[in-house]
Amino acid sequence: MTLTDQVSRILRDFGVTVFFGIPGIHNLPFYRVFHGDGHKLVTVRHEQSAAFMADGFARASGRIAGCLLIDGPGFLNAATAIAQARADSIPMIVLTPCGDSTESGKLHELTGQATVSQEITRAHIRLDRMTSVTSLGDFLDNSLRLNRPGPIHLEVPLTLLDYDLSAEEDRRPARKEQEISDSTLSDAIEILQSAIQPVIVVGGGVLHALTELVEFAEMIDAPVVNTTNAKGILPSGHRLSVGYSPSFPEIRELIQQADVVIAIGTELGETDFDFFLTNKNIEYQSLIRVDIDPDQLTSNATADIGIVGDSQRVLQSFLQHDLRKEHAGNERVLQTRALVEKNIHFNRDMHAFLNVIQEQTDVLVGDSSQPNYYAQLLYEPDLMRGYFHSVTGFGTLGYSIPATIGAKIARPEERVACLVGDGGAAFTLSELQTASQLRLGIPFIIWNNEGYGEIDKAMFSESSARYYTSPTPPNFALLAQAFFMNFHQPQNLLQLKRVLEAAYEDDTPTIVEVSEPEFMQKDQWISWFEESV
Repeated sequence: MTLTDQVSRILRDFGVTVFFGIPGIHNLPFYRVFHGDGHKLVTVRHEQSAAFMADGFARASGRIAGCLLIDGPGFLNAATAIAQARADSIPMIVLTPCGDSTESGKLHELTGQATVSQEITRAHIRLDRMTSVTSLGDFLDNSLRLNRPGPIHLEVPLTLLDYDLSAEEDRRPARKEQEISDSTLSDAIEILQSAIQPVIVVGGGVLHALTELVEFAEMIDAPVVNTTNAKGILPSGHRLSVGYSPSFPEIRELIQQADVVIAIGTELGETDFDFFLTNKNIEYQSLIRVDIDPDQLTSNATADIGIVGDSQRVLQSFLQHDLRKEHAGNERVLQTRALVEKNIHFNRDMHAFLNVIQEQTDVLVGDSSQPNYYAQLLYEPDLMRGYFHSVTGFGTLGYSIPATIGAKIARPEERVACLVGDGGAAFTLSELQTASQLRLGIPFIIWNNEGYGEIDKAMFSESSARYYTSPTPPNFALLAQAFFMNFHQPQNLLQLKRVLEAAYEDDTPTIVEVSEPEFMQKDQWISWFEESV
């Protein structure tokens, strides 16, 4: 059995059976073996999109996918998307060949590939003749299960593709799950027992612990504030779900008024907690942080009590203690939501636009664009993993088209949509052809404000002069025709609703162009809003 066969079967054992990439001379042995082993291989138009698709696959499903890339240029093309996944703690396998460290002047040569990898991934390993099947399995187990999630890079020297890894080797015992400190847990329990106004703040690190989170929140009767990566984590309409964004002043005030804040699986990052760039830190009266990554316990806010461990295990430990008490959780949630809705300064037009999409869609994937900035603040999916975007963390453009394709492949029976600006769409428009070839019935909603609309607004707020050239968008109707897609340009909300309904009934993807100047007409928005309420 060759190393290529062994890697294929080890990854299958870890549940990694879907790979996005582009075949090349150096990685063809993996394509041949993976195809024979029954892995799903999705060919993309650009390597960056391969990692974006693996990212969207993981966010939508909680399962891990892989990127199958060539070394050198293929790996560097994917680097931006890999860094986005690292910033948001999204697991994926990145598999590339590599040259011998003594070689020079070879095809695809990148002698510093391992160095680049160590900067943008969570873990990196270059296989060699000392690697065994067991040690590779331990590496993956430690990286994917026991540490903070993120991209994992496996480099395979071209000279070893036909090598047979040994089954075992003399080595130290495999790392075990880190024990939760009893004293730290006891300190946290003591504070929770005396709490009067507790608040729970959750991030993407809690998505796998939904059952425990709901039980814990109900036990201590605490409002639950979620980040973007944890939108929809409580069932729709749950009495303890605050919703919206923790950047709203009213929600920041709820957090500051809490005598105890339990932050679980969140880095308390700027894009979630200070989206309006006030540069004012939240003042925590008492902060308990739970994170699998010990570095996060002092990131952005230093914990009074820091618990290192998997959120599910820590919540299970909390649930073993009698912490049940009424803390007016529902009343505080209702009061906070009412204040947000009373003071909100965003026009109701965009809110109505997002509501139409939400009513028709199970999973919405966004990019950096005007409607997604509103969605970060206002979008309320019915279930977790129902909305995510690239505005958090690394904040790259070009994310949503390929990430939506990954999400649809992960959840083929559900209604999955893309929401992207025309500027961001330009980065990865070629992947629309991938969706068309795969017959993925995705509506790609393109908010067309004719270039970098949000950048224009920021620039004109400082100066009346434009000191760059904004890109002209293509003719999306002709583009849809070229890519064998459907095309619609709805003029109002009712037409948008009908277009989305039809798009989900068709296995041909659809470009839905929403022209901001034509679509944002006050009279139709007001009429729709009044009829809806």
